[in-house]
Amino acid sequence: MRRTAVQSLVRVVIVADRLFASRERELLSRLEIGLADEGVRVIQALPEGGAAPAPGAQASGVCTATLTFPGGGLPFTTGLRARRLAQRLEDVDSAAEDSPVDIVHVFGGSLWPFGAALAEACGAGLALEVWRAGLIDRIGSVSRELLRDVLFIAPDPEIERALRQRGAPTRSALWGVHAGDPPAAKLAPGRAPTVMLIGAGNDARAMRAALEGVANCVRAHPDMLIFADALAARRADLYSVAMQRGILANLSLIEEIESRRDLLVQGDVLLLCEGNGEQRTIVLEAMAHSMIVLSVEDRFCDYLRDNVTAKLVRPATREAWAAALGSLLDDPAAARRVGESAREFIAKHRRASDHVRSVLEAYSWLRQEQPARSVVP
Repeated sequence: MRRTAVQSLVRVVIVADRLFASRERELLSRLEIGLADEGVRVIQALPEGGAAPAPGAQASGVCTATLTFPGGGLPFTTGLRARRLAQRLEDVDSAAEDSPVDIVHVFGGSLWPFGAALAEACGAGLALEVWRAGLIDRIGSVSRELLRDVLFIAPDPEIERALRQRGAPTRSALWGVHAGDPPAAKLAPGRAPTVMLIGAGNDARAMRAALEGVANCVRAHPDMLIFADALAARRADLYSVAMQRGILANLSLIEEIESRRDLLVQGDVLLLCEGNGEQRTIVLEAMAHSMIVLSVEDRFCDYLRDNVTAKLVRPATREAWAAALGSLLDDPAAARRVGESAREFIAKHRRASDHVRSVLEAYSWLRQEQPARSVVP
């Protein structure tokens, strides 16, 4: 008979790199709380020098401990740094009767080698979160020997299919959020429309095209408020676009805007500018709050469904952005229907509780499939 997840699993170390811990702080918090509710002891491990929590961000407060480790170093020091952290984990969880760690779950591709070394040092199973499409090809860098003891966790069906096609051991765990109470109506009469631009700035052309499109709509809506991430804006040089188009007064730049969920979900429209296969719970949060999502197409984001959860912009030119946003502003009632449809989709298909349950099932599968390993001294 198969054991339940909690019976076979009591200790998990969640390792997240700086980028992921900053952008997806609330996802990690929800996961840690959900695991703790199931009786799992959670230890958080973060690289030293990570950014301080942004104003309004929340910490879970449920971890047994939060440890830091040197995030940088030459490749040949990875094993040494991992063994030192493994020893600290033993000291923190000294009440444990056996191995102090059952699962090492890594969020952030830059820490895959470190996570693998830590799992080896702890004699634990290794779960690697493939949160963006760019990591799919990285599985080739995982050694054949390690593949026997690793599980790739896919937060999107298309990512799961791509991993399975490559023969990688994979389990699905779709990210989720809390729907919460019904939000205030979006694009309400008599209130300035608020637009949130989301993107990392890695595709500067895409972000600039989106802002150009928004600028075209400012002519008809001069009171429009536009918010964008400060770092992304610097990378894409959005300031020059705003200056050239005369919308500097409309544009506000916010540091780490994706961690400012309290502010962002107050907006009316969310523009997802870059279709690079990255999962973003801020988009799910926006949908859960009935925001109207305008997005480029992205086959690795199953939650982006045209006229169901979002309005997809094809092609992603400034003219197309302007036309899509303009149509929403011209017909707020139709726009709100898309927002409500998205909220219903999240409540049915992207619940935070379902994500926690899927992760627990993945952990249980990994512990039962992998052979017993000894702890590296």
